[in-house]
Amino acid sequence: MILKTRLFGKIKVLKKEIINFTAPILGFADCRQYILLERETSFPTFWLQSIENPALAFPVVTPFSVDENYSIKLSAQDCEDIRVKKADEALVLTLLVVPHDIMSIRTNLRAPIVYNPQKKLAKQIILQEEKYSIHYYIMDNRN
Repeated sequence: MILKTRLFGKIKVLKKEIINFTAPILGFADCRQYILLERETSFPTFWLQSIENPALAFPVVTPFSVDENYSIKLSAQDCEDIRVKKADEALVLTLLVVPHDIMSIRTNLRAPIVYNPQKKLAKQIILQEEKYSIHYYIMDNRN
Protein backbone atom coordinates (compact mmCIF):
# COMPACT_ATOMS: atom_id res chain seq x y z
CA MET A 1 0.00 0.00 0.00
CA ILE A 2 1.05 3.61 -0.51
CA LEU A 3 0.77 5.81 2.57
CA LYS A 4 0.66 9.60 2.08
CA THR A 5 2.36 10.95 5.20
CA ARG A 6 2.67 14.49 6.47
CA LEU A 7 6.42 14.29 7.19
CA PHE A 8 7.74 11.80 4.65
CA GLY A 9 5.45 12.20 1.65
CA LYS A 10 4.36 9.02 -0.10
CA ILE A 11 5.92 5.85 1.22
CA LYS A 12 5.39 2.27 0.19
CA VAL A 13 4.35 0.07 3.09
CA LEU A 14 4.54 -3.69 2.91
CA LYS A 15 2.16 -5.68 5.10
CA LYS A 16 5.11 -7.51 6.67
CA GLU A 17 6.53 -4.17 7.91
CA ILE A 18 3.47 -3.20 9.95
CA ILE A 19 3.93 -3.21 13.72
CA ASN A 20 0.82 -4.02 15.74
CA PHE A 21 0.56 -2.50 19.19
CA THR A 22 -1.17 -4.76 21.71
CA ALA A 23 -2.41 -1.58 23.44
CA PRO A 24 -2.34 1.94 22.02
CA ILE A 25 0.35 4.48 22.85
CA LEU A 26 -0.92 6.64 25.72
CA GLY A 27 -3.14 9.40 24.36
CA PHE A 28 -3.52 7.85 20.90
CA ALA A 29 -6.29 5.28 21.31
CA ASP A 30 -7.24 5.23 17.62
CA CYS A 31 -3.80 4.18 16.39
CA ARG A 32 -2.44 0.68 16.85
CA GLN A 33 -0.54 0.08 13.62
CA TYR A 34 2.77 1.71 12.77
CA ILE A 35 5.88 1.25 10.73
CA LEU A 36 9.37 2.00 11.98
CA LEU A 37 11.31 4.35 9.71
CA GLU A 38 14.97 5.23 9.91
CA ARG A 39 15.98 8.66 8.65
CA GLU A 40 19.42 10.24 8.45
CA THR A 41 19.85 12.74 11.28
CA SER A 42 22.63 13.89 13.56
CA PHE A 43 21.00 11.97 16.43
CA PRO A 44 20.16 8.23 16.31
CA THR A 45 16.46 8.76 15.73
CA PHE A 46 13.82 6.50 14.24
CA TRP A 47 10.20 7.35 13.47
CA LEU A 48 7.04 5.47 14.36
CA GLN A 49 4.72 6.37 11.50
CA SER A 50 1.05 5.65 12.10
CA ILE A 51 -0.77 3.64 9.44
CA GLU A 52 -4.26 4.72 10.59
CA ASN A 53 -3.36 8.42 10.83
CA PRO A 54 -0.79 9.44 8.17
CA ALA A 55 -0.36 12.84 9.87
CA LEU A 56 0.93 11.15 13.04
CA ALA A 57 4.59 10.19 13.40
CA PHE A 58 6.60 9.96 16.61
CA PRO A 59 10.36 10.42 16.76
CA VAL A 60 11.77 7.61 18.88
CA VAL A 61 15.19 6.75 20.19
CA THR A 62 16.75 3.83 21.94
CA PRO A 63 17.05 4.90 25.59
CA PHE A 64 20.51 3.31 25.81
CA SER A 65 21.80 6.08 23.52
CA VAL A 66 20.87 8.72 26.13
CA ASP A 67 21.51 6.71 29.32
CA GLU A 68 24.03 3.91 29.00
CA ASN A 69 22.89 2.43 32.33
CA TYR A 70 19.24 2.24 31.31
CA SER A 71 17.61 -1.09 32.07
CA ILE A 72 14.08 -2.39 32.44
CA LYS A 73 12.45 -5.57 33.62
CA LEU A 74 9.51 -6.88 31.68
CA SER A 75 6.69 -8.60 33.50
CA ALA A 76 5.57 -12.03 32.39
CA GLN A 77 2.45 -10.37 30.93
CA ASP A 78 4.54 -7.87 28.93
CA CYS A 79 6.63 -10.72 27.51
CA GLU A 80 3.50 -12.67 26.65
CA ASP A 81 1.85 -9.64 25.02
CA ILE A 82 4.72 -9.12 22.57
CA ARG A 83 5.66 -12.82 22.44
CA VAL A 84 9.21 -12.71 23.75
CA LYS A 85 10.74 -15.09 26.29
CA LYS A 86 13.04 -12.48 27.86
CA ALA A 87 13.57 -8.72 27.75
CA ASP A 88 16.74 -8.80 25.67
CA GLU A 89 14.75 -10.18 22.71
CA ALA A 90 12.84 -6.88 22.53
CA LEU A 91 13.93 -3.60 21.02
CA VAL A 92 13.34 -0.80 23.52
CA LEU A 93 12.42 2.68 22.29
CA THR A 94 11.29 5.89 23.96
CA LEU A 95 9.26 8.74 22.49
CA LEU A 96 11.04 12.05 21.90
CA VAL A 97 9.52 15.47 22.43
CA VAL A 98 11.12 18.01 20.09
CA PRO A 99 10.05 21.56 20.98
CA HIS A 100 11.20 24.76 19.21
CA ASP A 101 14.01 25.18 21.75
CA ILE A 102 16.41 22.41 20.73
CA MET A 103 17.97 22.47 24.21
CA SER A 104 14.64 21.18 25.56
CA ILE A 105 14.56 17.96 23.54
CA ARG A 106 13.51 15.25 25.95
CA THR A 107 12.40 11.67 26.16
CA ASN A 108 10.20 9.75 28.56
CA LEU A 109 12.36 7.02 30.06
CA ARG A 110 9.56 5.86 32.35
CA ALA A 111 7.19 4.83 29.52
CA PRO A 112 9.27 2.87 27.00
CA ILE A 113 7.95 1.00 24.01
CA VAL A 114 9.02 -2.63 23.85
CA TYR A 115 9.01 -4.12 20.39
CA ASN A 116 9.43 -7.66 19.11
CA PRO A 117 10.88 -7.18 15.60
CA GLN A 118 10.35 -10.84 14.67
CA LYS A 119 6.63 -10.90 15.47
CA LYS A 120 6.01 -7.19 14.70
CA LEU A 121 4.32 -6.71 18.08
CA ALA A 122 4.86 -3.74 20.39
CA LYS A 123 3.57 -2.30 23.61
CA GLN A 124 4.18 0.83 25.63
CA ILE A 125 4.80 -0.02 29.26
CA ILE A 126 4.81 2.20 32.33
CA LEU A 127 7.66 1.51 34.72
CA GLN A 128 6.44 1.63 38.31
CA GLU A 129 9.73 2.56 39.93
CA GLU A 130 10.68 6.23 39.88
CA LYS A 131 14.25 5.51 38.83
CA TYR A 132 13.70 7.11 35.41
CA SER A 133 12.33 10.50 34.53
CA ILE A 134 9.25 11.28 32.49
CA HIS A 135 11.19 14.31 31.18
CA TYR A 136 14.78 13.27 30.51
CA TYR A 137 16.45 16.25 28.81
CA ILE A 138 18.95 15.09 26.22
CA MET A 139 20.76 18.30 25.27
CA ASP A 140 21.37 19.89 28.68
CA ASN A 141 22.08 19.08 32.29
CA ARG A 142 18.60 19.33 33.85
CA ASN A 143 18.58 15.62 34.70
